[in-house]
Amino acid sequence: MALSPFSVLRFIGLVLGALLGANQALAHPHIWVDSQYQITVDSPAIQTFDATWSMDAFTSLSLLQNYDTNGDGKLMGEERKELLNGLRNLKKNDYFVQLKVNQKTVRPKDVEITHFSFKNKLLTVDLKVTLKAPVNLYQSTLSIAFGDSDYYFAMVPLEEGLLRLSGKLAESCTPISHDGKERGIETWVDLTCEPAP
Repeated sequence: MALSPFSVLRFIGLVLGALLGANQALAHPHIWVDSQYQITVDSPAIQTFDATWSMDAFTSLSLLQNYDTNGDGKLMGEERKELLNGLRNLKKNDYFVQLKVNQKTVRPKDVEITHFSFKNKLLTVDLKVTLKAPVNLYQSTLSIAFGDSDYYFAMVPLEEGLLRLSGKLAESCTPISHDGKERGIETWVDLTCEPAP
């Protein structure tokens, strides 16, 4: 039976601790994750949207080697199930999804993994985020970020940005990026839309 991702991650942390010294290792993230939200705005009220993670090469390789029990370089069947179960341990942290509506912190109703695969040797995880209630972007501001307050995971926006918009009303929307002030949050995006005149 394969170790959980947390066991592998703990091992990575111990190695870094030995190499860097305990204090330096604890003060820095151990896992880097490129992250982005994808929101389709076909109506002003949204309740679900997608997100994508790509873990760094070292973590991706460590997880692949740990879960590839037959050594064929691929995860199939039970190997995939074991890794998925391990990744689902992050659900208790909402997969580091951070949300605000009109500057008030809210938790999502649900965040679930919809797919994962290794692309260009990086573990890529697709997520579906469901809000507790629809947010009308004509009337409210939805703020989105990724962040791990323990600073174990560094959630880094993709170079093209933290948010990719699409849909019939996307051109009427204004995403505004700003630096996060909270521990572990690099960037927030505030999203509002304007009704057509």
